[in-house]
Amino acid sequence: MSETSLPRRFGFWTATLVTIASMVGVGILTTSGYIIRSTESPQTLLLLWVIGGVVSLAGALTFAELATLLPHAGGDYVFVRRAYGDGVGFMYGWATLLLGFAGPTAVIAHAMVVYTLLPWRGRWIDAGGTWADWMTPTVASMVILVLTLLHCRGQRSSSWLQNATTALKLTLLLTFVLAGVMFGSGDWQHFTQGRSLAEQSVPVAVSSLVYVFYGYSGWNASAYIAGEVKETAKTLPRAILAGCGLVTLLYLVINVVYVYAIGPDGLRVADMQQVEAIAETASRALFGSTISEPLSVFIGLTILASVSAYLLTGSRICYAMACDNLFPSYARRVSAAHETPVAAVLTMGVSSFLLLWGSHIIAGAADAFASLLNFTTVGLVLLTSLAVSSVFVLRRRGSRSESYSMPWYPLPPVFFLLATSVLMAFTVWQSPGPTLWGTAAVLSGGPVYWLMRRKR
Repeated sequence: MSETSLPRRFGFWTATLVTIASMVGVGILTTSGYIIRSTESPQTLLLLWVIGGVVSLAGALTFAELATLLPHAGGDYVFVRRAYGDGVGFMYGWATLLLGFAGPTAVIAHAMVVYTLLPWRGRWIDAGGTWADWMTPTVASMVILVLTLLHCRGQRSSSWLQNATTALKLTLLLTFVLAGVMFGSGDWQHFTQGRSLAEQSVPVAVSSLVYVFYGYSGWNASAYIAGEVKETAKTLPRAILAGCGLVTLLYLVINVVYVYAIGPDGLRVADMQQVEAIAETASRALFGSTISEPLSVFIGLTILASVSAYLLTGSRICYAMACDNLFPSYARRVSAAHETPVAAVLTMGVSSFLLLWGSHIIAGAADAFASLLNFTTVGLVLLTSLAVSSVFVLRRRGSRSESYSMPWYPLPPVFFLLATSVLMAFTVWQSPGPTLWGTAAVLSGGPVYWLMRRKR
């Protein structure tokens, strides 16, 4: 292995599909059930997902400029470090690895296995100890291991893996949407159930945006591989905006199918496991158990692309931090044979593996999963807001991309920061515990950075 720069081989489709795969994961397969349950309003559900899409597009416009200005591996960590210095940059990278990649990778892999093995649960897999104690984390660990090794084989392997798994994901989700509307046993009258928009509680609706923001997290994923994208100034802005726009449309039609399958009245009497697994609950209502069980396997396979995307993009933060001497130097070594940061990829895989075994019991409980969403989303919102704000600092210094400039500046970043500030305020009010833990996780990098400085 040697310390060399990464070659630029990723094209528009790989960058776009990395964005789509990072966004379309566990969020859309779980969070809508919580939103319908709390708001009791299909209209509010769709409006919240539209708001989430608009806020994400505002952030995407900002990141398109930042990524063309600083087209390096590492994404928003690079933006924050350039704007605010090494100390803030380290804290940002530290928290992003923890909250944005290693932890979510473990949870996503766990959810993928739960969905995929659901038809056999209670048959040859015990519903109790065997399932909870070792079957799910063991299979999830094998998935993480295999995907990590495939990404270690180089950019061509990563590109093929990401494109194939994301294409599978989109095909299966679109098939679910079309089959549900055309052949499913749903009812359009479900849209008339529950509360109207005028009757909706504003605090409840705003608090539900936590789930929406979790579902949209990952819209900035292609910025992490900016240092490996061909014709960055031309390719990356289109990939970020195209991925974010397509996912917004996909989320809206999937939520329409959810409500068509099971309305607010149905979810009100459902248990929390059915609320959490809203995709499986909706497919069972639409097609019955005969079709919903194999469909659950396919839904689980769609999550494979998200696990792959998080391992790919998260490893680039390790690599970028190591290049800046803010992470152990081994992570900046690039394999001469495969031209990829193998050590950084292995670091991400091992970290996700360890977190998986440490948290799989918590992730299996509905209440704990909701708390985990709050914990993770608060941290991600804080981090992304800091990255978006860096555009003001860099522009004030005169740093601007000559090849791309965001339209309507400064409206996109201002709108993004205002929206996330409102969300944070309501989240602190509604769920102070997970919010404080998420904030503490972001700030925990400070003492680590101080210790590293003292050691050096």
